Amino acid sequence: MNEEQKEQLFAEVRRLLEEGQRAEAAALVEPLLPPDQAEVFDELPIDYQTRLLKVVAVQEAANILEFLDDDEAANLANNLDVNVLIRILNEMEPDEAADLLGDIDGELRQKSLDQMTDAQEIKSLMRYPDDTAGGLMTSDYYAFPQQTRVGEIFNFIREQPIRDEEIPFIFTLDEGGRLKGFARLADLIRAHPEQYLSAITETQFVSIEADQDQEIAAQLLNRYDLLALPVLDEQGRLLGVITIDDAIEALEEEATEDIYQSAGILSPRDQQTVKSDMMVRGPIWRSWLLRIPFLLITMIGGMFAGSVIGVYEEALEAVVVLAFFIPIVMDMGGNSGTQSVGIFIRGFVLGQITYNDFIKHLFREVIIGLGLGMILGIIGGTIATIWQNDINIGLVVALSLVSTITLATSLGFLVPLVVNKLGVDPAVASEPIITTIQDITGMLIYFGFASFFISGLL
Repeated sequence: MNEEQKEQLFAEVRRLLEEGQRAEAAALVEPLLPPDQAEVFDELPIDYQTRLLKVVAVQEAANILEFLDDDEAANLANNLDVNVLIRILNEMEPDEAADLLGDIDGELRQKSLDQMTDAQEIKSLMRYPDDTAGGLMTSDYYAFPQQTRVGEIFNFIREQPIRDEEIPFIFTLDEGGRLKGFARLADLIRAHPEQYLSAITETQFVSIEADQDQEIAAQLLNRYDLLALPVLDEQGRLLGVITIDDAIEALEEEATEDIYQSAGILSPRDQQTVKSDMMVRGPIWRSWLLRIPFLLITMIGGMFAGSVIGVYEEALEAVVVLAFFIPIVMDMGGNSGTQSVGIFIRGFVLGQITYNDFIKHLFREVIIGLGLGMILGIIGGTIATIWQNDINIGLVVALSLVSTITLATSLGFLVPLVVNKLGVDPAVASEPIITTIQDITGMLIYFGFASFFISGLL
């Protein structure tokens, strides 16, 4: 689907849900591929998500939860009736079900595990932290003793339900459950049904221990071009298998985390979670300590800006109309600076802006700011001229907008870089600092132009 078709689909699903036609909405969603289904859900408010998930087929519901972001999936699961959630969890891949259960409310998790068909299997997966090989593995694989005949293996597989994720290997175990090697399904097909598994087992294999980092697992899969990586305990017993799709997802997470660390703009995911948790649910005094210093900077800056107005009190008394345009000049400068901060932080975190090429991007932002200032300055100046029937007022407004917007966009790139270098969180510090500088310089610029044209205004 192209973007226009997606928007039409989103709108139609939302309309049907608003009208209470849940079955009709589900009929639009179910034919889609799982990633597209998840995208539809992502566009809906939580109450619509729960309504729709209750009427889609259970397998489709499982796919949707697997493809939603972790936080979105957990939020949706927390809002489901426990019986509905259990049916969905029973359809999910064991590793995906374990991940979801680890993210939801503790009471709901326990109620679900008490009634799930594969509760013990999933509990074993939940023992390992998410960022380890054990946390990444699945228990959905085939493993047999060395002396199992090929025909017996095929008979067993035929009796199993069809799975969405089939690992194309049979793992070979000794009497103690230790991994001895693997056989490809293609080799089994060619083998005689009476042949023992040990005869077609490849004994050279790559493996990983459960407590090792998930990034190492992803690197091994990539280095050796593997489709699946066995996970072992300290005695060499097979605990689970990591598939290539889970490894790719882990690599994306690790790459994002590495970008955050190298940029220094954001802490790694876990540190951010702790910081956010402290801000949202921690002691109130911690929020005060973090936020008050920068708000004090803004307040002091506002006082300085007020003193600038006091210096030009004579001009204001002479031409009261000058006061009408102060909010316009200040707001446009502040908004432009905020936009630039957002663009810089996103680009820096994603590696699109680096210390080495910062000057190039700063120059580009200055040009953008100048262009924006000229466009908005012409519009604002024209309106001011027509409104007050005085071209001098229009010139003051136009030139002030050009100058303040250009300066603000430059500060939007410079300030977060500087505070980041100083070890301060740019997300907290940048906007108060920019607002303070912008208030003072904006007033100086505005009244500077007003003074220059004051003879024409008096």
